Amino acid sequence: MADNKKYYYIRLKENFFDSDEIKLLESIPNDGYKFSNILLKMYLKSLKYEGRLMFNERIPFNAEMLATVTGHSLGDVTRAIDMFKKFGLIEVLETGEIYMLDIQSFIGKTSTEADRIKAYRKNVEHQKQASVQMYDKRTPEIELEKEIDIETELKPEIKKEPTAYQKIVAVYEKNGFGLVSPIVSEKINDELKDFASESNEDEAVNIITKAMEIAALNSANNFNYVLAITKKWYNKKLFTLKAVEADELKNKSQKASRYGGRRNIVEPQLASVSEPVEEPERELPEWLTDAAKDL
Repeated sequence: MADNKKYYYIRLKENFFDSDEIKLLESIPNDGYKFSNILLKMYLKSLKYEGRLMFNERIPFNAEMLATVTGHSLGDVTRAIDMFKKFGLIEVLETGEIYMLDIQSFIGKTSTEADRIKAYRKNVEHQKQASVQMYDKRTPEIELEKEIDIETELKPEIKKEPTAYQKIVAVYEKNGFGLVSPIVSEKINDELKDFASESNEDEAVNIITKAMEIAALNSANNFNYVLAITKKWYNKKLFTLKAVEADELKNKSQKASRYGGRRNIVEPQLASVSEPVEEPERELPEWLTDAAKDL
């Protein structure tokens, strides 16, 4: 008897594990390879609902359910979801639904691929703004299931603008700070939030990367040193790169003026050493003159 049922499956591109997101995930000490495994299993679980992690039409997967179906601990799954959000791999709505943002990039080649990806992203944003559960109101087709085929053939990848967090991580690694630990990752996000609330996200990135460059120039490749710099700027209400640079210029000017004043006092004395000065002839006392005549 023929098996007419269709099965869901994925075929990953050969460079899947070479992406920046996967490399950053797997570089996290102790948990990295768990996270990439959890991510793959979440992709698989989302196939049936085209990128939505749903147990059925009405119930979304939560962390506890994902821990059960992926075979990982609740703590690992919770940390993984948090990292996926930071890396821009998933979107979690207030209703609890999880959208796998990259799943549409993996779907097989079609003539309307760009339109499909655009429509999917638009739908996620709409659901996020509305903060309501989305139910598929289309009439289900009897005895027919959708098959998502992730092709292995190479195709142009959609260029994504790196997030503010990813820009900072890139500068962090470029300047020899090492790999980003979960603790450092949390501190980066805290600094981003604090400075962005006072100006904007771009300026927050500029401020933090500037502090890292200063730390690297001083051979202090430690994020606590960076935090000391940003704390000083925050307390001085310097929330833009322009304000920081103006403050540095002011400090340099004050130092130059202070040390310049000292040089004005010392320089005449230095000149008397470097340039010989003829001493005037001194008149001898009268008693010494008379004594000299007697000699």
